[in-house]
Amino acid sequence: MSIELTLTSLMKRLEQKNRLTVQMENGEILNVTFDWNSPISNQELETFSLKNPHHVLPKALCSFLKHSHGAKLFNNEGLGLDYFEIYTIHEMQNYIDEYKTNIYYQGAYDKSWVMIGAYRGYGDYMFIDSQKVANGEEDYLIYVQVGDIQRLPMNFETWLDRFIVAQGARYWLW
Repeated sequence: MSIELTLTSLMKRLEQKNRLTVQMENGEILNVTFDWNSPISNQELETFSLKNPHHVLPKALCSFLKHSHGAKLFNNEGLGLDYFEIYTIHEMQNYIDEYKTNIYYQGAYDKSWVMIGAYRGYGDYMFIDSQKVANGEEDYLIYVQVGDIQRLPMNFETWLDRFIVAQGARYWLW
């Protein structure tokens, strides 16, 4: 499995205007869209790494960003009310910078965590534990809901593949 293969297979299934019809839980049929950005440059990734030596990004996330520098996945009817957003490197940098002065973040999240995305409509956030990434551990994803922090036993590549197979459902909560 690879990020490239997962995204290529998804792209083959998309209709005009990056639309896809999916069946969700309880038989609900939705038309969703995917909003892609231009790829990130190698220079931007290097700049991030040099500026943040203690915040190592996983290779699979970097591969995704080289395909699309951030994205909105499974956007319900394209309305922007319910979708998963993978952040751009600039949004990740904003979180790291804000962490330094945000007392709430400091009390709730470890300093080695980097916020990489959010599930809009639910108020949930996805983090990576950059210390685990640096140590070569594969279980570096963290999912945060109101009042609950859940360490996911997988890497970004596995999470994305399963997320697409589950058609945008929060399968890790099943």
